[in-house]
Amino acid sequence: MSIKRRLTFRLITWLLIVGLVLLALAISTLLWTVNQLSRIETGRQFESAGLYQLVRTVESKGNSLQFDEELIDLIRKSGGWLQRIDNNGVVTDAFFTPADVPLSYGPGELMAYTFGMSPFPYHLYLWIQEKDGILHTLIYGFKSHDNSLLEEITIKGTRNGDSILLPLEIQDDLRRSHAWLQIIDQKGTELASFNKPEKAISNFTVQDMALRSFYPDRYGTRLVSQYDKDSSLTWVLNTPLPGSEPGSAPRLDPENRVLIIGIGSFLLGAIILFGIVSYWLGQRFGSPIVHILKWLRFLGEGRYEEPVDARGIVRSQNRRGKRKRKYRVYQDVIDSMNSLSQTLHHNERLRDETEKMRNEWIAGVSHDLKTPLSSIKGYAYLLDNDSYEWTTGEIRSFARIILDKSSHLDDLIDDLALTYRLRNGHGAPSSELVDLNEYTAEAILEATNHPVFKESSVKYIPAKSPIYMILYKPWFQRIVDNLVANALMHNGEDTTLTISIEEKEPNTIILTLKDDGKGMDEETVARLFERYYRGTDTESRTEGSGLGMAITKALVEALGGSIQVITSVGQGTTLIIKWPSVVRSD
Repeated sequence: MSIKRRLTFRLITWLLIVGLVLLALAISTLLWTVNQLSRIETGRQFESAGLYQLVRTVESKGNSLQFDEELIDLIRKSGGWLQRIDNNGVVTDAFFTPADVPLSYGPGELMAYTFGMSPFPYHLYLWIQEKDGILHTLIYGFKSHDNSLLEEITIKGTRNGDSILLPLEIQDDLRRSHAWLQIIDQKGTELASFNKPEKAISNFTVQDMALRSFYPDRYGTRLVSQYDKDSSLTWVLNTPLPGSEPGSAPRLDPENRVLIIGIGSFLLGAIILFGIVSYWLGQRFGSPIVHILKWLRFLGEGRYEEPVDARGIVRSQNRRGKRKRKYRVYQDVIDSMNSLSQTLHHNERLRDETEKMRNEWIAGVSHDLKTPLSSIKGYAYLLDNDSYEWTTGEIRSFARIILDKSSHLDDLIDDLALTYRLRNGHGAPSSELVDLNEYTAEAILEATNHPVFKESSVKYIPAKSPIYMILYKPWFQRIVDNLVANALMHNGEDTTLTISIEEKEPNTIILTLKDDGKGMDEETVARLFERYYRGTDTESRTEGSGLGMAITKALVEALGGSIQVITSVGQGTTLIIKWPSVVRSD
């Protein structure tokens, strides 16, 4: 899988996870909000919403029923009581029931109490609802302290101008509860008041009276009223809810408070989630990128190793040397970085080696150029010196030396030109088909035609049958000359060089040169074909340009072949040259 697909797959996966978490958070927030709004409505109208919630949340535990504890506690706080009756009107469950409440009801009796047709000390509300195949009949009753107090006030209180005269015990009761009393006319205008706070309203509309009666939590005040039909006046008793300032409405009504808390919690949770996910994704996907950028900076500084942590462990690997999970998505990039580091490191070593070889080659060429030039210059000074009278023989001797040194310079320049010509890929000027058996014998004879070489130093073993090859004769002659000279000049005088030719499948011509000399060490073999490298000691002959083996390898390859060296110190040297045969022998 490509890095593009891996990144896409990872990002989509994590976005889906984040989406699912947000969905779960949204559902949880919605359920909590609905539940809180339902409880607010239950608190306002327990006789309907509260009784409905009780039936909806009731659970069967064997032969008994378990009611929601928070709803039961709400009954206690409101000063009410609850009973559940069976089909025969017998109470099966009861909560906070006063002693003057019956434990069983007849059908007509319950209806008479509920609809006020018979005297009953409490207001009754009846709720009948089925759940899980069980019919639940609940009786909710309460006796409002505020209603009772207001009834007593209307009997014992009197209006005196804009004030209301009340018995001392009622005054103390109102002051302890921070309640206040108002008398309003038919238009809703206040006529008189008692213990009224500064922030309380003095004029009521029909809507104000209704909303404050049904939604006390919105205004922070519980309001009860009693209308006197004879005087057309309304007595209004206001009691602040716990935690509310008398006469002041809360800044937020309960519904808005729940919505703000719910939405705020969701947004806060989403922000925290996005913060965590962003940090995690930054660490997951950003850290490898920072690591790669640091690695690139190292490469720019010439440091080719992968960055490590404080413990010396490569950052992309664990202690066991395996790739860390967050780096696996960038596996292709890290592999490319490793390859680039190795290549740059190799190129740097190669550049250093090339620079060293170039310096050695320049030094060697400079030495070989200066040596014959020094001789030529020295003899030229001698001939130009008027202090001596040279004989004809001496002049001829000087001329031969100058000519020999000039020829050496000419050979060196030709070798340099040939080296760079081969390096630039120039092919042979012309080629011809030759019998390699015969031409190799001629080339060996030409190569050994040197005063320092013994006739018995070279043995030639031709192939059993004619072998034909297309080649450029001067180049082949140069190959044989260089290899014969290298084998005989850098070994002892008793060294024997054996040259053989054979043809092997598939279509391969093999030219083998094997000597029984002193062999070469690994360093000499490694640099044998470098330009101007001489793997000799100070006692060996130094004739030549130092380009012989480099030229030989280039000529072999220019003719389509390859050369291999097999040697070790004290075991002699074998050079194997292979060419593809063009024309098979019969």
